[in-house]
Amino acid sequence: MGDTINEEEALSTGTATPPEPLLRELEKLTTRYPTKRGALLLMLNRIQEWRGWIAPDDMRLCGELTGISAAEVWSVVSFYTMYRTRPGARFPIGVCRNIACWVQGSERVTAALAEKLGCAPGSSSADGKFSLQEVECLGSCGSGPCLEIDSRYFENVDPAKARRIVDALAQADGDPVRALEDAARAVR
Repeated sequence: MGDTINEEEALSTGTATPPEPLLRELEKLTTRYPTKRGALLLMLNRIQEWRGWIAPDDMRLCGELTGISAAEVWSVVSFYTMYRTRPGARFPIGVCRNIACWVQGSERVTAALAEKLGCAPGSSSADGKFSLQEVECLGSCGSGPCLEIDSRYFENVDPAKARRIVDALAQADGDPVRALEDAARAVR
């Protein structure tokens, strides 16, 4: 067992430093807004796309680039449901449980997903590919029930659509963005 770790381990532990092209992109984002802090959400999105989650070192980096404290960055990361602060499933599924989605059947969607994935809300599937969580309002009240999967919304979801989405994602190889596009086509 050597002293070095591979790239996958470095990403999963949060010790990997963003590659130089990504660092340049993050720095450039700060020039697009009247104040540097305006770029924070886009920076966090790009880091999460790269790492799969946002590590404490990533929050410090974003703070340095935007001129705000890591604590302020944490307050943003912890507020939004789209950001993950630890490694997890490749496809985190958030089911809105707020009142508008609830009256339209989000509980049935959650139950169907829990059965399909073999895991309760707050946990992950046995293969580690999916996690299931009930989340607060996703702001899609007129088109509920709503799911959020890796920052992509699926609206007007019923239990059958939820199962088709999972089936499409389960068959995905490689590019997660393409997998989400395939899942969206599966429920049109």
